[in-house]
Amino acid sequence: MLLIFALPVTGLVIGIIMNMMLPNGSKLNGVDVMPLFLLYPCQLITQVKQVPSFLPYGFLFYFILILCAAIRWAVINKNISMGKIFREFWSYLDICSLLWYLGLLVVVLV
Repeated sequence: MLLIFALPVTGLVIGIIMNMMLPNGSKLNGVDVMPLFLLYPCQLITQVKQVPSFLPYGFLFYFILILCAAIRWAVINKNISMGKIFREFWSYLDICSLLWYLGLLVVVLV
């Protein structure tokens, strides 16, 4: 139960340290490490609540399918930078993993 709250806090602390160490114009942001620290707590939440654990895996599967579709679209249109696409979808992963984690916390606390 402690890891459910400790891992996101650890990720946040590492993100803050990264923001202090990186220059202001850097493309890498401290928030970019948060999905790495949020997906495992999502799995732990489903284990504590004893609901099917496919929730985090379904989220990852959805993200991978979106990523494959974007790569296919970029190959067809050839004018789009792959780096920009990966950066945009990593930003989506940041937001989605945070919302997924908060939603699962509500499920556990209710």
